[in-house]
Amino acid sequence: MDLLEGLNESQKEAVTTTEGPVMVMAGAGSGKTRVLTTRISYIIDELGINPYNVLAVTFTNKAANEMKERIGKMLDMDTKWMWVSTFHSFCVRVLREDIKYLEGYKSGFQIIDDDEGAKIIKDIIKESNYEGKPKEILKYISKDKNKMDFKIHDFEVKMTYEYVYPKYNEFLLKNNLFDFDDLILKTIELFKKNPNVLEKYQNKFQYILVDEFQDTNTLQYDLMFMLAQRHHNLFVVGDDFQSIYSFRGAKIENINRLRKDFLETKLILLEKNYRSTTEILNLANDVIKKNPNQIKKTLRSNDVTGDMPTYYHAATSYDEVMFIIEKIKKYVELGDNYSDFAILYRANYISREFEDLLVKNKIPYQIFGGISFYSRKEIKDMIAYLRLLIYQEDNYSFRRVVNEPKRKIGAAIISKLDAISDERNISLFEAIDYYNGSGIGYHNLKDFKVIINTISAQLDNVKLPDLIDMILDNTGYRAMLDTSEDEDLERLENIKEFKSILSESEDFYEGTNKEKLDYLLQDLALRSDKNETENKNSVRLSTFHQAKGLEFKTVFMVAMENGIFPSDNIDFMNNFEMEEERRICYVGLTRAKRRLFLTNSAVRMRFGSTQCLAPSLFIQEMNHNLYENYNKGFANTIINKPTVSKPQVTTTTTSTPNTFKAGDKINHKAFGDGVVVATDGDNIKVAFKPEFGIKTLRASHPAIRRI
Repeated sequence: MDLLEGLNESQKEAVTTTEGPVMVMAGAGSGKTRVLTTRISYIIDELGINPYNVLAVTFTNKAANEMKERIGKMLDMDTKWMWVSTFHSFCVRVLREDIKYLEGYKSGFQIIDDDEGAKIIKDIIKESNYEGKPKEILKYISKDKNKMDFKIHDFEVKMTYEYVYPKYNEFLLKNNLFDFDDLILKTIELFKKNPNVLEKYQNKFQYILVDEFQDTNTLQYDLMFMLAQRHHNLFVVGDDFQSIYSFRGAKIENINRLRKDFLETKLILLEKNYRSTTEILNLANDVIKKNPNQIKKTLRSNDVTGDMPTYYHAATSYDEVMFIIEKIKKYVELGDNYSDFAILYRANYISREFEDLLVKNKIPYQIFGGISFYSRKEIKDMIAYLRLLIYQEDNYSFRRVVNEPKRKIGAAIISKLDAISDERNISLFEAIDYYNGSGIGYHNLKDFKVIINTISAQLDNVKLPDLIDMILDNTGYRAMLDTSEDEDLERLENIKEFKSILSESEDFYEGTNKEKLDYLLQDLALRSDKNETENKNSVRLSTFHQAKGLEFKTVFMVAMENGIFPSDNIDFMNNFEMEEERRICYVGLTRAKRRLFLTNSAVRMRFGSTQCLAPSLFIQEMNHNLYENYNKGFANTIINKPTVSKPQVTTTTTSTPNTFKAGDKINHKAFGDGVVVATDGDNIKVAFKPEFGIKTLRASHPAIRRI
């Protein structure tokens, strides 16, 4: 077969430029995987290279298997044993073959998972005078092994980490174990300490190919750099516009690093997009060009035109959701499938209101790559705590939270409570009064009952959302999540969003707080039961990160408001963080094939309170001629772009026009540095650091100066 048939000129160049280092910057939807697999097939078929002398690495087993399958079809050969795999699988294969050269290790080593690693750390801590959460310590160890920048602000956690880290590594070595992070680290160590082993693999792999190069971290780059020193035939493909995983250690700097380490690197751009319409790509190009530190390229559609992207600024988040639901219903009536639609958001907690209303409107949905809001552990925990406040006979809820967070109330104590419960025909919660024991677990059990009873006694004297704060603070749950880890921050955000449900319930239900809570818990049980369908023909709900690599006929990018997207967890003054947020926006835009909707709302119930957030900075930056404003002319639609005119001098007053525009950086004497996110006549809206939030200020105020 003609391997080059159907390729455009840039793709052909990427496939046939086989010698020397090559960097392919492949725009979204430009046929990256096809180029990669065709190039491997071309090297084997046209150049006559033995398949075992070609190495290709990617990030997921799914991607590696897809590559093997495509190569097998092109060459009509068995690709099972080809060196096409993930980085970690490649390292396991090397270590299995040459572990004898790594001092202290022997054949037959085992690879442990995170749970096993946390158990080892728990035992190390138990035998010391230190205290700490094993999983938290393990996360810091992982960051260290992957050469990620991090700081431990808690002095006690820092001391525990410094004690545990060497002990943990000693245990692994003594027991011939590797954790997942060791695989690349130890392979590099093997190569550095044994030049003859490195030379063997350098000679073996005449051609090396790296997929999703923009997502490589420091160790992955070092590994490929070492292997490519013999032949220099290093081919990397990626897209700096789609580098959105810095929180996992991905280094976009690796793109410039490669071009410095291999000065003869040939750069090839894939700019022809086979996914989206011209109108969608025009908007995506307009957004991403605001990032200065990138390789310039412009996506062009494969001669496909369509509808203009639509921007809708709703009065409330309810209106925003219903706008989207009505659009889905309309297009389904016209013949679309539910699976043609994706609702994308920046933070997981945003899914909650969409899930509720999709269920009520009988529209099937799936959470892609994540967990439904009501299925998340922290939400189930909060529901169990609330149930225990009013249903103290609820043994299921009691078992769920009595040791969450950990209180050293183990199986032995629960077993004794079970016996008392059976003997006296009472609940486990009531059985605490009849249980006599000693030790930390016993005292914590007694304290647990006091905490629940104390909160329960105040039930009708507080607002329902305050119950969540009382639970978080008095049970130690908030302290458990008080880390700098993204996962814990997200769990805390989800719990804060759960407060919104309780706020809504205060006005929706009648009666005492106990009665309102009773109604709500019954309703939540029904929502959880109907939650996520398994129907493949379902609307997809997803974060932008989870949706990367996917495509949908119609995409809704929702909750595009400052504080949500860009996230209030990032520093608006940090150019690196803002550029990554903008790349996340670009990834969302380029998921759409035919229709694109950008939505937000003027008022949103968020974290238990009603908030007014400004439209996203990214909406402000967009050329308004590239999208259709759904409610054009409506007063609350979008902050008007400022117009600058020459000042008019009169004999009575002097007026200074508002010359600020979205994106300008300012300093305020009281609030510090900030970024202008919107303008409205003589006023500007400015995003300051999280403790101050977004402020509306008079542009001519003497406390403000332009940076």
